[in-house]
Amino acid sequence: MAVQTSILQAAQDELKRHTWDTFVEDPPSIAQGGHGVVVPGCTVCKKRINTTSQFVEHLANDVLPGIIERAIQGQ
Repeated sequence: MAVQTSILQAAQDELKRHTWDTFVEDPPSIAQGGHGVVVPGCTVCKKRINTTSQFVEHLANDVLPGIIERAIQGQ
């Protein structure tokens, strides 16, 4: 049971790291004298995401497989 709890906690922590917010693409930003653009997306992966469904797909297709792989390797 302890192993399952630790896997669940690790999965939850990883999922919580990925947020749908904005980040600067091609830094520095224009405000800093560069050519960067502020875009919506996953701030951890720097992946452009415009809709809630795209964010859910990102979590399911990009993040979750890595979580599962790490859990399998840890057993």
